[in-house]
Amino acid sequence: MKNNYLFLLFLLFVGLVNGQTEQQLETILNSATRVSGDGEGGLFFAGSRNVNFRFSQRISPHGDCIDVINGYAFVTWYKGGINERNLMLSRKNLSIPNSEWVTIQFPHRHIGQGGELLNGTGIRGDSHNTAAIGISTIDNTIHILYDMHAYRSSSLPNDFFNYSVSKKNMAFVPDEEFTLDIFNPKQNYLKLGESYERATYPMLHRADDGSLVARYREGGSGNGDILMAHYNGDVWTDNWLFQEGTISLPNRNSYYGGERFINGKFYAGFSIRYANNNNANPTNGFSLNSGLYYAFTNDIPRNQSSQWFNVNNEAITLPIRNNLNESLDQVKVAEPGDDFGTATNPRTTFDPAWTVTENGAIHFITRVDNINVHYYKNANDSNFSSDSGGLIPNPQVRGEIYSYNNHVFMVELIGGQVNIKSTPEGENNWKIVYTGTEAIQYAHFNAFVEGDKLYVYLMQTGSNAPGVGDERPLYFQEFTLSEIEVEAPEPEPEFAIQIEAEDFDEGGQNVGYFDRTEENTGDSGFREDEGVDIQSISTASDGRVVFVFEGTEWLRYTFNVETSGTYDFVLSAANRNRDDSTMDIEINDVLYRNVPIARTFDWTVFADNVISDVTLNQGSNTVMITQRRSQSSTPDKFGFILKSILSTSDFDKQDIAIYPNPSEGVFNIQSNVQNLKYTLVNMQGQVLQKGNVSQNQVDFSRFNQGIYFLELSTDNQRLVEKIIIK
Repeated sequence: MKNNYLFLLFLLFVGLVNGQTEQQLETILNSATRVSGDGEGGLFFAGSRNVNFRFSQRISPHGDCIDVINGYAFVTWYKGGINERNLMLSRKNLSIPNSEWVTIQFPHRHIGQGGELLNGTGIRGDSHNTAAIGISTIDNTIHILYDMHAYRSSSLPNDFFNYSVSKKNMAFVPDEEFTLDIFNPKQNYLKLGESYERATYPMLHRADDGSLVARYREGGSGNGDILMAHYNGDVWTDNWLFQEGTISLPNRNSYYGGERFINGKFYAGFSIRYANNNNANPTNGFSLNSGLYYAFTNDIPRNQSSQWFNVNNEAITLPIRNNLNESLDQVKVAEPGDDFGTATNPRTTFDPAWTVTENGAIHFITRVDNINVHYYKNANDSNFSSDSGGLIPNPQVRGEIYSYNNHVFMVELIGGQVNIKSTPEGENNWKIVYTGTEAIQYAHFNAFVEGDKLYVYLMQTGSNAPGVGDERPLYFQEFTLSEIEVEAPEPEPEFAIQIEAEDFDEGGQNVGYFDRTEENTGDSGFREDEGVDIQSISTASDGRVVFVFEGTEWLRYTFNVETSGTYDFVLSAANRNRDDSTMDIEINDVLYRNVPIARTFDWTVFADNVISDVTLNQGSNTVMITQRRSQSSTPDKFGFILKSILSTSDFDKQDIAIYPNPSEGVFNIQSNVQNLKYTLVNMQGQVLQKGNVSQNQVDFSRFNQGIYFLELSTDNQRLVEKIIIK
């Protein structure tokens, strides 16, 4: 019987241990190397929009600019500064420790917006003119498509479409042979006789057999088609139409997204931009992009006759097109603007990020009206689930999401450092699994995953970046991905008291609050007749926050507590901009100065800020929060977590008394309680002195005149009294 009892205890222990652990993605930075040589960097469009550049300042790295295969990394970039602009190709042998990057400089130079930079006739760079790279392992050739943005041959006969391909079996030559000589002369076509005018956003995708699929948009924003072609190791096919957007209004559109080979299948994930979405009153009600769309094929898509399927594994017919067998509606999986939009015409600016795991879980991340939104489903789920806010990554950084085993992850730049967030597949349980700590800060990046390796290609920024301006260093980081077992997080503690930030005391200015302006400039419609600025934010606990909370402004809260005791105070706040954000927080006349407020890098993301071991009394209590720096944080709510009960009733039975009060520093303690301990705390919450009560007396005469708190306690009882030293 004893052995059985021990065995049951063992099973219980194993069950508890198993219940306390979980699998988590681990990312380890193996190396960080500089791609651009000393004294040189990638092109960056310094200056002003519409004067020095169009659209954005980013051009290196940008687009489909990384390929990693057979132990080699290949990256494309443009040489800085604005007077250089040459197309560049760098390669590194990753299998040799400390190997150097070798670089080929091409004669082609970025032509600028509409060719303005081609002959020195203008100065505007164009961020759309990305350089895509793909390595075909059928014949070991390097393919680069670059520097195009809906140009016509009539205006740019030599540069409307730019394609450079190496000679066969040159991709993996020794470093000393990796020179411009391995490339054929630049071409303005993939296949002679085909039209490549008005091409933008090139991508090159490698299939498992080593062949390549090229894709590009033909046309413009809100009015374009997605074309594809296949390279079999010898020739390119004709262009074929995957998605048709050049149709009649009001359905005319263009496709914003991309495609990838994942686990042997070829997937497409995208949004749609209708031609009238830039209007003040778009027909379909959405500003810029709308919808999430998904399709895949089990084959290598060599032409338009390949069989494609939607999320329900139903066959669809190409091209994907509005009003053609409703093929566009057949591949639609969600409308984030309807689900999470807050504006009259919800706005989605960027492409969605998406991935499909080996088990068939599908994840999309997008951003609507400045809210990060996540849609996800396991392979066997009938419908997508969706969430917003919190730790959901920000697709605005133009990162992608990827999968490793049963984990989905995304790379972001937060505060100039690489930040990686991960969630189990089919869930919205994001955790930060890596945050960079190096001194270098980065402006933007592209990422690539191959097997258990993550590669991040970045441009340096900041005042410490050599060549700040139109020439900035480029770096390449290599991470190893693995799965580790970690302790499962403790259950979220229950708040004994929780108060929304907007529920401050009644009484108006200088009573319940102090606000530097008389008007409530928020949009929530809550307490509109008062000066506190209350804003609607869907990720906040009650959908509202105190928003324009400027320096010296304060809020006061009065609330009742049933159980006196020791609590942890937890303030939930967003802090997008500042590493030095602080508040003064006063709890029952105890002032905690310069409490740091964690930076969240987004006004819709909230973090907890904790003051431990504060005392609440039975009955009425007060909290006052004061902003120290202008608009450095946005309070959402605060609460108290009970840690231990102050049992004053037992002390009362023992007739505890403290006298005289006020005194000159010596206080008598009348009590029959044994082993009584004391702690003296000042108004700032600092512990000044503690010890055992000896001969029913404590001596604080060495301290300055003022108000203090005296805590008397045993192992399970406590009493706090305000005392005055005169």
